[in-house]
Amino acid sequence: MSEPDARDLPTGVVRAGEWSGVGNEFTGVRFRKVWTRNGERLEIHVPRTGAHILLDAMALEVVAGQAPEFFTRLIAEGLGSADE
Repeated sequence: MSEPDARDLPTGVVRAGEWSGVGNEFTGVRFRKVWTRNGERLEIHVPRTGAHILLDAMALEVVAGQAPEFFTRLIAEGLGSADE
């Protein structure tokens, strides 16, 4: 696969690696390492919704430190099924 065209890169990104992804019966997510003028980031993209985010190492450390129950609550809220 060829290098991504600079026109396809998010604002501030100067170079990007190849996309990889994970999915299940509910959704699919693509991710790749990108380089900005301020360092490396992980770009996460959800093709179904168009949502994307760039996370630096500090943000990823915070994500990695969460208990699984945190994500269970986050998913429930995102789907509108959280207890009110």
